Amino acid sequence: MSIQRNRPGAYVELHALAKARVIPNTGRVLVPYQAEWGQPNQAVDMADDSERLLETGKLVDVVELAAEKGATVIGYRVTNGDEKAANVTVADSYTIEARYAGSRGNDFEYMIRSALADPSKKEIVIRDTKGVYDTETYIVADKAEAVTKLKKSAMVRFKDIGAVDMADVVFTKMTGGKTGTAPITPADWSRIFNRVDGLTFDVFYLPATDPAVQAAAKQWLLDRRTKARKLAQLVVAGDPAKDDDIEAHNERSRAMNARYIINCSLSGQHINGKTYSSVEWAAWVAGLVAGTPANQSFTGTKVPMTLAKVDWSHSEVLKGLSEGTLMATRDGYDYIIESAVNTLSTLSPGEREDFGKIRVSMTIDQILNDIYAAGKRNKAKLNNDKEGRALFIAEVIEYLKIRAQQKAIAEGFVFEEHPTKKSEFDYAFFTLLAKPLDAIEAFYIDWEVA
Repeated sequence: MSIQRNRPGAYVELHALAKARVIPNTGRVLVPYQAEWGQPNQAVDMADDSERLLETGKLVDVVELAAEKGATVIGYRVTNGDEKAANVTVADSYTIEARYAGSRGNDFEYMIRSALADPSKKEIVIRDTKGVYDTETYIVADKAEAVTKLKKSAMVRFKDIGAVDMADVVFTKMTGGKTGTAPITPADWSRIFNRVDGLTFDVFYLPATDPAVQAAAKQWLLDRRTKARKLAQLVVAGDPAKDDDIEAHNERSRAMNARYIINCSLSGQHINGKTYSSVEWAAWVAGLVAGTPANQSFTGTKVPMTLAKVDWSHSEVLKGLSEGTLMATRDGYDYIIESAVNTLSTLSPGEREDFGKIRVSMTIDQILNDIYAAGKRNKAKLNNDKEGRALFIAEVIEYLKIRAQQKAIAEGFVFEEHPTKKSEFDYAFFTLLAKPLDAIEAFYIDWEVA
């Protein structure tokens, strides 16, 4: 395959990535959750309201919180494997089974009767006794058609298990649905990290408060960044019983101390009337980070909170910000994000003070992720000579021009062959010089009164 044939694809893909980075729903947040409905132990994309309704019934608060700012939620329902699907079986005829395993299926019931419009056919009615899903009605000629049509059901699936025809049935409740919800152990988290490692996401929400699990998550994401070249942010929180203790939050920030980790201290009553701990509010923060374009800061963003668990003092706010704790503070009758900071407070070699801002860190991650993705798509397709490398450089520069126009990075960026590392065999080395832009947050004014 010639190099020229690959040029349009990579060029268009990089352009598309650049332009999409200012659209909220292109941000992706991975949310592990526990519930009685949903695909168990498997990641599922939920890009909008209808997809979340289908997958979770919109009954999972952390999923809904993560989706509030428009990001695409990657839901991962965590179970222990003991879950069973509710069902009704008619011997030698059919089984109607809940679409997902879990006790939620016990809320469904079904009825079979002659179709009012065509008595030669059967009408299958599926009803949710909780009223979350609308009642569904399917008109079928036989069991084979029932199998096909009920694949569209939000609640159940139909299985043909014998030669006996369907008979009329009054509303019958499904039974046997069994929970798979249990405390998530450190070993479970190790399994989850491995399962989702290859997925594409911008932010990972961690509902675990165990410091050991948080440390393991930090190491996992670091390995993922350095070895797999897949960059993402992590949002953590703490023990709900200590949500009113600023030092407990700050201690967690010090333990994390990384530009890719955000420590949520938000806690209080949501505008939906429910009171959430910092663990649950962390899901909202994760969605905010994923859904905020990298050319915008969310410092000063209004938090959908009516009353915080605690209103921090001025000294507590200053201390929290210096430690890298994300805080919500009162602004009149509203609450806002005081400053969009991550947990980076002690700088390592190669890090700068502005890396402690989420906007800057997200911009770095997005640009590197996009360039790595372009490199992966071009792998083994470009000749490792000056012409082949120049082609890749040209594609990246066009991408960076768009990011500069979006004010994600400053003008004057440089992407070129590495000045000292030699590209040979199947290795190609490049260097990128670009300055991520941040927003003005503090205005210092010297006023000389005339």
